[in-house]
Amino acid sequence: MIRCIDCRKPYPQDAIPYRCPACGGLYDWDPLPPLDLQQVSADPGIWHYRHTFGLPENAPMVYLGEGDTPLVWSLVGDRWVAFKLEFLNPTSSFKDRGTAVLVSFLQARGVGQAMDDSSGNAGASFAAYAAGAGMAAQVYVPAYAAGPKCRQIEVYGAEVVAVPGPRSRASQAVREAVKGGAVYASHALLPHGLPGYATTAYELVAQL
Repeated sequence: MIRCIDCRKPYPQDAIPYRCPACGGLYDWDPLPPLDLQQVSADPGIWHYRHTFGLPENAPMVYLGEGDTPLVWSLVGDRWVAFKLEFLNPTSSFKDRGTAVLVSFLQARGVGQAMDDSSGNAGASFAAYAAGAGMAAQVYVPAYAAGPKCRQIEVYGAEVVAVPGPRSRASQAVREAVKGGAVYASHALLPHGLPGYATTAYELVAQL
C-alpha cells in the first residue's frame, strides 16, 4: 500500500496528488509489494513481475520493450565484471522501467493528460510512454537542457516547456502549472514507478 510517510494516510482513490493533501508529506510504499516466484508470468519484459507492481486490476500493460536487458560479461583487469545493458531499453534509459508502471497507473485512473519536469532522460521516457498510452504530455525542462534530449522529448509528441534558471526552477514551474488541476506525473515524487525499477534486481538474480 502507498501511504504518506508523515501522517500515514493511504494514497487516495479519487485523486492523483503528488504530496499528501492532509499534511503535505511525501508518499511511499508501505511495504513494497513482495516478489512471489510462483506468480512470475509469461508477459514480456518487466511485466513478468506485474504482481509486484501494486497496480489495479484494470491497469493496462503499457509496454514498449522495456526490461529483459542482457547481462554481458567482460574481463576488467583480473576480474570478470557483468554489465547490465540498460541503454537497450526503449528510450535508452533504465527510467523506462519506472515510467511504464507509472503511466499504466495513470491510465487506470483515467488520466488523458499529464506533465512532468526533467533535465533529460526521465522527460524523454515519460514522453515516450505517454505517447504509447495515447496520453498528452508536457515536460518542463531547464532552459540549459541538452538539445538532443529536448528533441527526443518532442519527437515522442510531448510539449517541451523550457524554464530559465537552475533545475529547481523547472520543478517550481510545473508545481505552479498543476495548481489548476492538471496531473503532475512526477517521477521523483510519485512512488508508483518504484516497483518497475525493482525489476532490475529480479532480472539480475534470474540471469545470475
